[in-house]
Amino acid sequence: MKLIINTTAIAAVALLLAVTGCTRETNSETRADVAEAQAEGAKDVSSARVEAADDMAQAGNEMMDMEHSVAHQAADSAMAVAVAESEAAHKVATERCESQSGDARAKCKDQADIELKAAKDRAEATKLAAYSKN
Repeated sequence: MKLIINTTAIAAVALLLAVTGCTRETNSETRADVAEAQAEGAKDVSSARVEAADDMAQAGNEMMDMEHSVAHQAADSAMAVAVAESEAAHKVATERCESQSGDARAKCKDQADIELKAAKDRAEATKLAAYSKN
């Protein structure tokens, strides 16, 4: 018996909601609602476009910063290799100077030192040139 009463009560509530909730809008109300929905949609699309443009600009800036950082790291690494090669060549040159004596040995070592400094200067200049490109 309770089941029938509960079912009847639920049906009555559903019928009441259906009857009161199904009132039809007038054509002018519908047009106004459509116009409002279109305006809100246009506003939402416009906001999304602005946000997307901002995101793309930020991503572009981040990518340029990253490219700049990578270019600097590459220049630093190239300089480190060039300096290591120069120092290795300097060690070999100074060892060759050991076979000489007196003034000849001193001049030989001085020349090796001059060549080392010139190689390091070239490496630094190459690095700075790479930096200036970025």
